[in-house]
Amino acid sequence: MNIALKYTILPNNTYKLLAKSFNECAGVSWKKIEQANPGISPKYLTPGQVISIPATTSDNIVLHYTILSGDTYYNISQRLAETANITAKAIEQANPGVTPTDLQVGQVINIPATNTGASTSSTQQPTSTKTVASTVGYYDWTWSPTSPTADANLGIAFSGWVDPQQALSDSNNVYNDLAGKKYISLGGGNDNGSWTNSSLSEVTSAINNSDFSQYDGIVYDIEVGDSGLETSFKQSFQAAKKNNLSVLVTVSHSAPYGISDASTLMQSFFNSNNIDILSPQLYTTGNETENDYAISQGVQWSQYAEAKPEIVVSIVKADMYQSAVQYFSKVNVNLKGYLVWAKSG
Repeated sequence: MNIALKYTILPNNTYKLLAKSFNECAGVSWKKIEQANPGISPKYLTPGQVISIPATTSDNIVLHYTILSGDTYYNISQRLAETANITAKAIEQANPGVTPTDLQVGQVINIPATNTGASTSSTQQPTSTKTVASTVGYYDWTWSPTSPTADANLGIAFSGWVDPQQALSDSNNVYNDLAGKKYISLGGGNDNGSWTNSSLSEVTSAINNSDFSQYDGIVYDIEVGDSGLETSFKQSFQAAKKNNLSVLVTVSHSAPYGISDASTLMQSFFNSNNIDILSPQLYTTGNETENDYAISQGVQWSQYAEAKPEIVVSIVKADMYQSAVQYFSKVNVNLKGYLVWAKSG
């Protein structure tokens, strides 16, 4: 029996009521789940947090789900799709050691998959020969160094800082141990990594002053920041190339989630001759057990098919790459490799 998800019992739950609720929300989109939880940041879901799940065909809340480690709105919606037509009997059979008439609050039960064909699970492995990655990289956290990913030919010193001098200082902690070509990352998903015209000007000045001369390339981690930065980014990329630095741009999912004109920015990135690698992050928390293909700011994955830079996905673990290859092939995107986020040692 395949298990779709783990459910934490809440007050007044019964198998019959749960079966009814799961049927009503089977097939709900991750976007509807996000809209039903306006006070919760989808990027920072916390285990133990209880979220509302709306019905597929209305905005009525039909289920309350307790977040587990690695959960994202996307993979929750994927797993809910597998519970269509579930019955109380099926739930009971999936939990042979649990007494249906004595469910305890906080008890975790199995919810079986009854409709596995409905889910486009990103853990499904391709049946064809594995695609070999030409770029194999990893992020080395400056505050907690890691071991290189197997076969790595690119190592990234990641500090989360957009301030170039702070990033350089923190990155000294891992520089000597970086495997392959050495890159330094600038930017990130919080205030320390937020992009503005001022911060971009500082980065470009540091490039022109040869402050990054010991590195082979720069990673622009673009997730949050001000609008209207298209020209400033273009100028910074041009400066990097002029100073013999490779340019790698990574974004949260399909586009920067915290920049209001992200769609305009992404079109500029797709058309750029100065970006060598474009790397969408297929995760939110970094603890996912499957790739998260959430759409951000309306930018579709199919738009990546026309991109001039090579597409090298950022994933939690290396064994998720073949799944990404299969997924992107459906939208005519040819992946050239991957960057691993999770620590390997």
